[in-house]
This record gives sequence, C-alpha cells and structure tokens, in this order.
Amino acid sequence: MKNKTKFYKLLVKARTDEVSLIFAIDKIMPLIDKYSKNENKEVDQELKSYLIEYAVKVIKDKDFAEKLAK
Repeated sequence: MKNKTKFYKLLVKARTDEVSLIFAIDKIMPLIDKYSKNENKEVDQELKSYLIEYAVKVIKDKDFAEKLAK
C-alpha cells in the first residue's frame, strides 16, 4: 500500500492497543447505529451489541487493515 491513511494506521494499532480500538469503534459507531435499527426505526440494543462485538473481532483480525486498504 502506497498511501497509508490515518484510519489505516489506527486500525493497525487497534489490534494491540485498547484505547485505539475504542477510538476505531467510535469512528464506525454511526454505521453501527444506522444498521441496528428495527422496522420501527428504534435502536435494537441486542443487535447493536452484536455489531459492536463483531466489529471488535474483525478489527483484531491480523489482516483486516490490509484487506480494507486494497
């Protein structure tokens, strides 16, 4: 990858640094909020929790930042 963005660097650091992980999750929280709404346009807290948990798992994946950069 030629041009490494700030977000890319944040994702790489988030694999081992909890503060960076929280910051990365905070950056994608608008998407999590958007996709955790049910048909009544209310936030489904269980789904939101699952999406956050899944995001943490994916970010901690060793190759995620590299896959995202491509």
